[in-house]
Amino acid sequence: MNFFVMAWQYLKFRWLVSVLTIAGISIGVALVCAVLALRHESEKALSRDAGLYDLVAGGKGSPLQLVLSSVYHLDSPTGNIPYKIYERLQRDPRVLWAAPIGLGDNYSGYRIIGTENHFFDLPKRNGDLFFQFSQGKIFEDRFEVVLGSQVAASSKLKMGDTFFGTHGLAEVAGAEVHRDFPYRVSGILTPTGTAQDQAIFGTLQSVWEIHETEDLLHSAIQGSAIMADEKTRETTAILIRLKTPGLRLWMADEIREETDGIAAIPINEIMRFQQGIIGPVQQILLAVAAVVVIVACLTVLITLHQAAERRRRDISILRSLGAYRSEVATLVFSEGLLLTGAGILLGLLIGHGGLAVAVGPFREATGLILDPWRIPGNEITALFTMMICGATASIFPAISSYRHTPIDDLHQSE
Repeated sequence: MNFFVMAWQYLKFRWLVSVLTIAGISIGVALVCAVLALRHESEKALSRDAGLYDLVAGGKGSPLQLVLSSVYHLDSPTGNIPYKIYERLQRDPRVLWAAPIGLGDNYSGYRIIGTENHFFDLPKRNGDLFFQFSQGKIFEDRFEVVLGSQVAASSKLKMGDTFFGTHGLAEVAGAEVHRDFPYRVSGILTPTGTAQDQAIFGTLQSVWEIHETEDLLHSAIQGSAIMADEKTRETTAILIRLKTPGLRLWMADEIREETDGIAAIPINEIMRFQQGIIGPVQQILLAVAAVVVIVACLTVLITLHQAAERRRRDISILRSLGAYRSEVATLVFSEGLLLTGAGILLGLLIGHGGLAVAVGPFREATGLILDPWRIPGNEITALFTMMICGATASIFPAISSYRHTPIDDLHQSE
């Protein structure tokens, strides 16, 4: 006797109840899959960005805010730090690579980051260069810029194109446009899968020149003229890679003690951010999904039990034709497995399909690349657990069918 074929035929006969039961299971499974996959991929993507740098130095304030603004381009800076600190770090024998970044303007919401040429010499942990050019080259003149891959794709800017920056870190209606300082595209980077894909990189001198000119104009109106001295120039933050990553805590304490700024360890701050803010939200979503799955499993139990009660005559005929109790029970149990399996499979497709649809908007919003079809280990464990729950819910109606005799079922069906 092919139990699954017979179970499938009966589920088709009761198609509406079967569809509703499968839909209930699939909704819970989709939520679980989406949350677990998103958590896994976002943690990996955030760690990938944070792992680029051992330290970030900047003005006093929140270390997390410093990391989010400097590494992920998501928040306002904590303040400025003297440029001479960067020059000192450049000479420090413990430092493998360091680069200043200056913020202040944007183009269509993408931040324009002033830095030095050697910013693009950032090495990966394996020694290869992190940044690669798909077109053009590093900027040479003050107002030449290099576009991140996402900026180039979204803005449609091409090699040699010019544009004007807008004051502020985000696109705001009515913000001042710096029409006296046109930027020209000198290069376009290949995708990195990090927030750097959403940035525009130019010279730190261009950032200083634009904002010092603004200060001069403002000062002239007030009746005085103040030009920033090179010794007093500042930068928003300093990104640092050490020759020995184990020195991070020591160097961070040293920067805090010897300067007016702070130093944050990106990977530590992002782990705290995930555990303290993202983690609880994900736990709530998982709890909601778990409740949905439990309700769906109870629905399987009730559906199978009611179906068994309604078709006792059919079961009695099967028993009279020679079917064993175990075969009848297996038939009912098979229906539960089919309902649960179909719900899990559909939920898996819906959950990851939804992530696939959201990959584009998510990348545009954060610059992070997700793999929507990757199934992490904890998701496989969750799916296996759900299958066990569905199978457990199917056992009780199967036992109920097993206990009835043909004579009892025929009498109760009359």
